[in-house]
Amino acid sequence: MSFWRKSKPQNENGIVAIGDENVVFSVTRSRKRKRTVAFKMERDKTLTVLAPASASLGSLTRILQQRAAWIMQQLRRTESAPPENAFCDGGHIIYLGHRYRLHVTRMPTKSSCRLSPHAFHINLPNADLSPQNLQQEIQLELTLWIKKRAKAKLKKRCDIWAQKMGVAYTKILVTNPKNRWGSCSADNIIRLNYRLLLAPLPLIDYVVAHELAHIPHKNHSARFWGYVARFMPDYHTRRQQLRRIESNLTL
Repeated sequence: MSFWRKSKPQNENGIVAIGDENVVFSVTRSRKRKRTVAFKMERDKTLTVLAPASASLGSLTRILQQRAAWIMQQLRRTESAPPENAFCDGGHIIYLGHRYRLHVTRMPTKSSCRLSPHAFHINLPNADLSPQNLQQEIQLELTLWIKKRAKAKLKKRCDIWAQKMGVAYTKILVTNPKNRWGSCSADNIIRLNYRLLLAPLPLIDYVVAHELAHIPHKNHSARFWGYVARFMPDYHTRRQQLRRIESNLTL
């Protein structure tokens, strides 16, 4: 245990020229990240770079220039991507990997949200909402509905995989961190992001198995990944699939 607090790694912004376009990027540094650098293209065409604490802005810029082809591909994908979920009647939401339409009513009963085979049915009794406030209320009802179901569904997946893997966790906590799907503490408390319920079940199971594997292996060593592979031989494919769609798993 450390008896002093070190200064937090410095975060910076930069610009890298990719073809004819100047791409703005923000750097988030972490002491937990030892060598690898990760990238994420946001909808507004800014690039998030996750880097080790020791990485310099110049070295990260050079890495981005080397990844120019990938960045251009992400930019084209962002430009052609459909708009973000429209929280309105006729809009849509992704739940457990499936696309559902939103059916919104304005009946003088209490607010409610229920799921049918093809749609989320949301009722909002307040008729005096502005279009912006109406969207916010629809988003709130959906978020509350999913959060209410998250712990039971995620605990069920944890119980299934804990039995398969022969491990025992302390408890499950459902959270909402911005840049993490799950974690396992030193005392084997599993934390899972409620937004996992937007992902297909095989990808939820990957996150669950990953965190449960941290019970016997508290790092990302070769032994850790070998342990994951023993129970989920296709974990690498699932991991890549999650990375491809995670920017769309939002409410």
